[in-house]
Amino acid sequence: MARRFNVRNLLVLAILVLAGSLTVMIVRNFQGGGPEEILETLPRNVDLSLKKINYTETREGRRHWSLVADSAAHNAKDGTTRLKNIRMTFYGQQGDYSLTAANGEMQIDTRRVSVWDDVVIESPQGFTLYTERLDYNEKKRQVRSDRPIHLVSDRVEIDGVGMTLDVESHSLKILSAVEARFGADQHEGRP
Repeated sequence: MARRFNVRNLLVLAILVLAGSLTVMIVRNFQGGGPEEILETLPRNVDLSLKKINYTETREGRRHWSLVADSAAHNAKDGTTRLKNIRMTFYGQQGDYSLTAANGEMQIDTRRVSVWDDVVIESPQGFTLYTERLDYNEKKRQVRSDRPIHLVSDRVEIDGVGMTLDVESHSLKILSAVEARFGADQHEGRP
C-alpha cells in the first residue's frame, strides 16, 4: 500500500511540474502586448489596421472590380481606408484592366477609390497608361485623372493632360494638350 501511495504522489508531483512549466512558457511568450500597447502602435486616426487585404466588389453575381493591397488602415470617423501597394482589376465584358499604384484610399460608403504615386494601367487592348494620380467611380464605372498621362502601345505613344476611361465601353478620352507619336516600335515606357 505504501508503494501505491508513492506512485500517486509521484503522479501528482509530475502533473504539478508540468502545469508549472506550461504556465512559465505561456507567460514568457505573451509578455507585454496588452491592449493598450497594441493600440499605441496604430497610427493616429486609425481604428483598424490590416495586412494583405483582398476585396472584390460584386453586384448581381458579377464581379465589377477587385482590390489587393499590402496594407490597409481604416478610419471609422470619416469612412476612409488608406492603402499601400495596390493592385486593382476592373472586370469588363470585353476584357479586364489592371492597375497598380504605390498609395491610395477608398471611401467605404461610395466605393470610390483614389490612387497615387507610380500609377500604371494595362488594358486588354495592349496599351499601358502612366500617371501620378487617378480616381475610380464605381457608380459610373469610370476611371478619371486630371494629371499628365503617358500612353504607350506597340504603334503609338501619346502624352496629354487628363483622361477618362469607361471600363464597360472601353472608351478612353484624353482631355487636353494631346501629343501623339506614331511609329513601329514605341515600347520606351515612361519618358
